[in-house]
Amino acid sequence: MTVQRTPKRHLVIAPHHDDEVIGCGGTIARALQLGDECRVVVVTRGDLSIPGMPAEEQVQLREQECGAAARVLGTEDVIYLREPDRSLLYSRRLVEELIRQLADYGPHYVYYPHGDEADRDHRVVNEVAREAIMLGQSAFYDMPRRIQRSLQYEVWTPLRSFQYSTDITAVMDMKLEALQRYGSQLARMRLLEGSRGLNAYRGMQVGVPFAEVFKMENM
Repeated sequence: MTVQRTPKRHLVIAPHHDDEVIGCGGTIARALQLGDECRVVVVTRGDLSIPGMPAEEQVQLREQECGAAARVLGTEDVIYLREPDRSLLYSRRLVEELIRQLADYGPHYVYYPHGDEADRDHRVVNEVAREAIMLGQSAFYDMPRRIQRSLQYEVWTPLRSFQYSTDITAVMDMKLEALQRYGSQLARMRLLEGSRGLNAYRGMQVGVPFAEVFKMENM
């Protein structure tokens, strides 16, 4: 007898456009191939990421790139909060916004950057996401379900230790293809080489060719 798998919902909170692919793109691609669902929430506007281009044009281009990358991974469900780029601050308003996203989508798994990232926006998003998850699952809010896993991913600063890993060998090419959609960033940064190298190193640690690793928050 075949046991039917119940689809899960994955919510990725990304400080900037491309963090979702670098941090957990392979994990999301694998989940979508299994029939799960995924929503990406991008927190900042991206208007300080392309020198010499007017701010509104940057926002438009970055969102186009993000949508294209998401489609490569297998989803079109992307939300843009358009918070200030490079001046993100912890606020109750932003916590409430993420609580709304959690309540609206009802994820089983939530992904966001770990708290020791060198990038300040990433650290702020970590703090806001953790508060939103904690409050959202308290008696003061009505969530459609309890979150099963809270997973913190790495982008610019490797995790010192991790508790959870995903074998992304079968979808590594797909992850890199999604990252290639961020042409505005590839023009100045070696994101493809960096991501592949980090995932190869993590794979070596867990005994597979390529892996993504996460700090798992107790729920």
